[in-house]
Amino acid sequence: MKKLVLGLLFLAVLPGLAFGEVVVTTGAGYKNMVEKLAEAYRAEGGAIEEMYGGNIGQMVMQIEQGSGATIIISDRESLESVSKEGAYDFYRDLGGTVLVLAWRKGLELKAPEDLEKAEVRSVCHPDPKAAIYGRAASRFLQSSGIGERVAGKLSVVATVPQVFAYLVSGDMDAGFLNRVMIQNGGDKLGGSMEIAEGYPPLVMIAAVVKGHGDRPETKAFLDFLASDKGREILKKNGIW
Repeated sequence: MKKLVLGLLFLAVLPGLAFGEVVVTTGAGYKNMVEKLAEAYRAEGGAIEEMYGGNIGQMVMQIEQGSGATIIISDRESLESVSKEGAYDFYRDLGGTVLVLAWRKGLELKAPEDLEKAEVRSVCHPDPKAAIYGRAASRFLQSSGIGERVAGKLSVVATVPQVFAYLVSGDMDAGFLNRVMIQNGGDKLGGSMEIAEGYPPLVMIAAVVKGHGDRPETKAFLDFLASDKGREILKKNGIW
């Protein structure tokens, strides 16, 4: 009886470990995208459990403590910075994305160097410690030399949506964000340009937690991510 009770408790704690079910997790920044992927996968008959609850570092820690997640979707750099060596069977590349420079209405920029012009009085980017696009912006500004020349008008804000909000309100003249913000609200801005160089590539991956690479449910979900429907959702989130 004791063994049966313990077994039932274990299943109650880890419902995502049911046979044939993939358990996917991600950090807060990619939660909306993964929810859309899970919804579409479920609509096609796939069995999937979702786990959210913090940034990518917190989700990796939960996996190490036995959360039961079998696949993590993240940008490669962020994931590798918080993961132990050998934690994953393999990665599946989902596509790349880029840093975007945008500006408020009433302003026109032709090149990143235009940030140095007098009419651009304020520039911002997300916090490099919390956002991949903040790290990309910081590295781009450093590698291009622009950062040193605009240091007096450069601000760091918390998130990508905050950069967008400041540009829409006109509280900031220019800022660095991502494709998704432009796809969803570019008409509220004066313009934007993609910056593809000057920082490490931004590559999105699905990392398969060690011990789950050969499972059929893992293959089924990875196949879905590579399908037309999966790629459509990724593209809507700025990944191709």
